[in-house]
Amino acid sequence: MRRIEPTPRFNRLLASFLDAHPNLEEKVFTVMKRLAQNPRDAKAHPLSGEMKGCYAASITLSYRIIFSLETDAIWFIAIGSHDDVY
Repeated sequence: MRRIEPTPRFNRLLASFLDAHPNLEEKVFTVMKRLAQNPRDAKAHPLSGEMKGCYAASITLSYRIIFSLETDAIWFIAIGSHDDVY
């Protein structure tokens, strides 16, 4: 399992997101753990353009989490609605 490394910006976004959507807290942390174990299992997909090198995964139909991968770590970058993170 990769180490989970949130960026400082992600920590702020996560706090705001969970304040606005407390009912999704368990789902968010479940998705983060699944991504750390196996990003492809969580149906993550690579991004292109300005975000090339990063990946996105769905939390729900409306919300996404953006991250990048290293050999031993997963860096969480952004969380929010489709329009917020892209």
